[in-house]
Amino acid sequence: MFGLSFLSPLYLLGALTIAVPIALHLFRRRTETVVDFPAVRLLVQSPVEQRRRRRLRELVLLALRVSALVLLAGAFARPYLAGSTLAADTPVTVVAVDTSFSLSNAQAFARARQRAEEAVQNAPRAHAVALVAFDESASTIVEPTTDRGAVVAAVGGLQAGASGTRYAAALAKAAELIGARPGRVVFITDLQQGGWDAAAHAGLADDIELEVVPVDGPLQNLAVVSTERREGRVVASLHNFGLEPRAVPVSLSVDGRVIERTSIDIPPQSAAHVAFDAPVPASGAASVAVEDVGGYAADDVRHLVLDPTAAARIAVVVADPSTLRGGLYVERALGAADEGREFAVTVVDGRALSAWDASEMAKHQALVVLGTRTLERRGRQLISGYLAGGGSMLLALGPDVDPGTLQDVLGMSPGAGPDAQPLEGGAATLVVGDARHPVFRPFTEPTAALGDVSFQRFRPIDENGRAVLARYAGGAAALLEQPRSEGRLLFFTSDLDNQWNRFPLTPAFVPFMVETARYLTAGSRARVSWVLPATPPGLQPTPGVFTIDTPAAGVEGQGRRVAVNVDTKESNPAPISREAFLEQVPRVPRSVAADPEGDARKAEDEQRLWQLGLLAMFLALAGEGLVGRRAN
Repeated sequence: MFGLSFLSPLYLLGALTIAVPIALHLFRRRTETVVDFPAVRLLVQSPVEQRRRRRLRELVLLALRVSALVLLAGAFARPYLAGSTLAADTPVTVVAVDTSFSLSNAQAFARARQRAEEAVQNAPRAHAVALVAFDESASTIVEPTTDRGAVVAAVGGLQAGASGTRYAAALAKAAELIGARPGRVVFITDLQQGGWDAAAHAGLADDIELEVVPVDGPLQNLAVVSTERREGRVVASLHNFGLEPRAVPVSLSVDGRVIERTSIDIPPQSAAHVAFDAPVPASGAASVAVEDVGGYAADDVRHLVLDPTAAARIAVVVADPSTLRGGLYVERALGAADEGREFAVTVVDGRALSAWDASEMAKHQALVVLGTRTLERRGRQLISGYLAGGGSMLLALGPDVDPGTLQDVLGMSPGAGPDAQPLEGGAATLVVGDARHPVFRPFTEPTAALGDVSFQRFRPIDENGRAVLARYAGGAAALLEQPRSEGRLLFFTSDLDNQWNRFPLTPAFVPFMVETARYLTAGSRARVSWVLPATPPGLQPTPGVFTIDTPAAGVEGQGRRVAVNVDTKESNPAPISREAFLEQVPRVPRSVAADPEGDARKAEDEQRLWQLGLLAMFLALAGEGLVGRRAN
């Protein structure tokens, strides 16, 4: 009754145990002993308990005992309010609203709210309506409901955030909410071109109607895409994503105080660099801001932590350090990070490394292996033990690597071919498979394109069970990652010593090596720079400089500063057409059958009425104990 249902109704039979206290109450007889005592006047006068009061107390005890047993049986039966769940065949309209920072312009997001309210009101009358907000991830704001006023009110509370766009997350959430029911999805978005993740497209059942409602956003935007310290000063890179040249003011602040202002001219669809003349202190927080009227607000500022940090130690293992094939290019590329303060690089050949012990190896946060021909058995065992202990490594399968020793080096079969092979056409470029991977973050902008690098030879490798992060233009795997419980292991199937390619001579080599080293050492050093949606534990996904508590600080209560910035992949306002968006959505056959039992379990799990039942039972038992003590 009242819409109350049970997942396990057979447990309600346990309520029959109330017959025990009822029977005890009914059959209990208290026989008072009659004593003949003629001298009544000799007795001490004392109050006599009234029979009516005693009877009332016994009834209260009975009610409490019966209630405790009924509540216990009801809790085990797992109750839920069936009226709060939709029928298995009730159609659902999911309104998915884009809350990424490409809609952070106040006027644009006001239009998005208006379109969302219209979508709620215009949903078919037979449909329940759900509200989803999405950026990098998707969250359910309102579960499917027939209360449209509640959904409209929730739309009014939406705000644009600072994260990027990921349509696949919204599609997956919408498909989850619709389930096996008939349904439709209404997308409220600015059709950001970068919102499709090539690595993961979520499918939508082919019988679900999909409607796209475009929201016009700014057609031009300026973004501060990077900041770094060079020789005691701050250098920033800006990008003009518009179709017109811009002359804009740029400012540098340290610890909240503006220390320099300048102006910069940026051609359309181009990048420009600004080097501030004002020296910055050895520690503190710096921010570079551009005045971009009418563009996105979230990418107008980029933050930089100036505090010194301990350099991450990286060992570069080569076959022969006396030649140019001795890790020179890797060493110099890593030396460019934070003016040489971010990494401490040691170049060592196989023979020298074989003389190390395990404690010396453990001092390094990552290995870059370019050659194994001179590695002795002890050296191979050291590297294998280092990896088994959770160490991280990049292995370049160039000409100085002996495939026959890789089994000993890795502690597993690498699946690499014994001989190098030419790439299709004699040269091939790199094609990034997952642009959101940390290694490829610098290459989302055209200032350092991997597509300009040509490779001539590579060593084929088994892809099974490994994530392919990049391929050559012909389809062969170029950069792979081996899944591991601890540490990270990357394979690069060409070389990094200017033999099978000219990669080390291109501008893209330095950011590639720096970001790869940062990715390998991320879990073993104090991280000071974060890109949304990633944040330090406990921090909200908001750009800025924050102080977090860390044991590494060494003093109780003392923390360290971290910088959180937006992902500038979202900064390009170029949209795709509605038709192109619809073509990107994979359609899959409907395969999920109606599951009313699953819906009931979900409702019961969310409501958790059994916990209230148990709480009420304990209160009844506590009351029974108090009343019983007074009766005695």
